[in-house]
Amino acid sequence: MKKILLSILTILSITNQSFAGGDIDPVEPQISVPMVSEAPAGPMGLYAGLGYSYMKMSADGTNTDTTGNAITALAGYNILDYLAVEGRYTATLGDINIDNGITDVDNDGDMTNIGLYLKPQYDIDKFTLYGLLGYGQVTVDAGTSYSENGFQWGAGANFTATDNVDVYVDYTRLYDDDEFDGLQAGDITIDAVNVGVNYKF
Repeated sequence: MKKILLSILTILSITNQSFAGGDIDPVEPQISVPMVSEAPAGPMGLYAGLGYSYMKMSADGTNTDTTGNAITALAGYNILDYLAVEGRYTATLGDINIDNGITDVDNDGDMTNIGLYLKPQYDIDKFTLYGLLGYGQVTVDAGTSYSENGFQWGAGANFTATDNVDVYVDYTRLYDDDEFDGLQAGDITIDAVNVGVNYKF
């Protein structure tokens, strides 16, 4: 009888120790965090450029074209993958040419333009197609100075030559209206064709 009682007490003691769990360390679940690769950087950042421009003012009412060779300085910032903000200043170098179909003379005057643009853009491999939509002021001085503010637009493309250097070519419409600062000469348009180099910082 004593042997049976001792056996029962032994079993009960072993059972209590099994459920107590005092000497058993808790097991913490292992959580694996997947590695996330960093997304490639888009064309964010500041850039500046310098280029050659050919400016042309056409006045249909007098059949007169005023042209000049110019230099363009620009600076911009890519605020999104597909959008930049860009400012430009263009000024002719040397004389401007005035041709009305009868006389063709060089004039000691100048044409200038300053503008600020939104620049939507789309990358295709090493090429980027873009538009220019903004507001600017164009001035023509051929003895008398004329100046107008208004909507300006353009389109172009650039080629990525190196990690920091782009080559661009574009067309801009700087003005298009029936008169220019009081000058009544029919439909008046001012355009520029530009080619240059941008450096990305």
